[in-house]
Amino acid sequence: MLLSKSKNIKMEEIRVYLPVSQAASFESVAPHIHNVERDYLIPVIGKELYDKLNDFYKSESGADSSRSGVDELTLELLRLAQSAVVHLAYWIGFDLLNSHITDGGFKRIETDSVKGLYKYQEDNLKSYFRTNGFNQLDNVLQFLEENINDFDQWGESESYTLFKSMFISTTEQFNSIVFINRSRLTFLRMKPHLQFIEDTEIAPLLGEVILSNIKDELVKVSPEPRVVKLLPYIRKPLAYLASALLMEESGADLKDNGLYFNSSRAIGMNSTEKQPSSDNRIAILVMRNRNYGNAYLDQLRTYLEKNSVEWPDAMITSGKVFRRDNTGKKTFWQ
Repeated sequence: MLLSKSKNIKMEEIRVYLPVSQAASFESVAPHIHNVERDYLIPVIGKELYDKLNDFYKSESGADSSRSGVDELTLELLRLAQSAVVHLAYWIGFDLLNSHITDGGFKRIETDSVKGLYKYQEDNLKSYFRTNGFNQLDNVLQFLEENINDFDQWGESESYTLFKSMFISTTEQFNSIVFINRSRLTFLRMKPHLQFIEDTEIAPLLGEVILSNIKDELVKVSPEPRVVKLLPYIRKPLAYLASALLMEESGADLKDNGLYFNSSRAIGMNSTEKQPSSDNRIAILVMRNRNYGNAYLDQLRTYLEKNSVEWPDAMITSGKVFRRDNTGKKTFWQ
């Protein structure tokens, strides 16, 4: 792991990122750290780069940043990864860390002098851990992108290839088109929908030759200028159509709270009750984003038609394609 018991006798490393008590037990959070590294960090940075970070952490250089000759870039990457892991560990382990498990069952930890949090405080704290943890994962990816020549393990990994070959590869790229509150959780939920829209709308329009060419260029440090110019026309319909699918699936308003798209109603001085967004609001937002996406698809067709010299293999249909939202209609028009 990128944090260890020997360096956290009084939670010294963890307190760099979270103001936890010195009397807290590292053993209680260690299983959650392990799970976060396995389920979130390694899939993002790849096993080889993780092993390099782990070796660096165990070395004297990773332990003492004041030493001369320290690999400053690797040290900075380690700090970013540690911050992400710590925040996410407290997020996924929140309920267990607040519980006492015995042979007699599960007990709530509470003393005469220290009381448990109110429900709204628990919700806010979980949201804080989740948001900051996933934001730090985004910062790890951004840092690796900016210093790719110094991290061969990342540039040659399957994680990087899959990450770079996506038309929308970062939370920031998606958020710049459709606001999702920079939520990496939302972006991760969006990936299957992004792939579906790519397969059913973008790929048939571009054709196999162009699609393959763009994917090859995306993994390069400097893609061809014609690809760079085309990408905004692809990303906009992708983002709007994928977000419409997610809202249909989850009953969600993407502008509310990242992944948890619920409205809240106060039920007391210290608590709130979460309620699903209304069906009418969901339907309006889904239709709006779908209409925006289809409009941007038409712009993509127009761009390919006007630049047919650069993109001669595009599979452009002749004329405008009539589209209608078939939701609630007795007849179905393709």
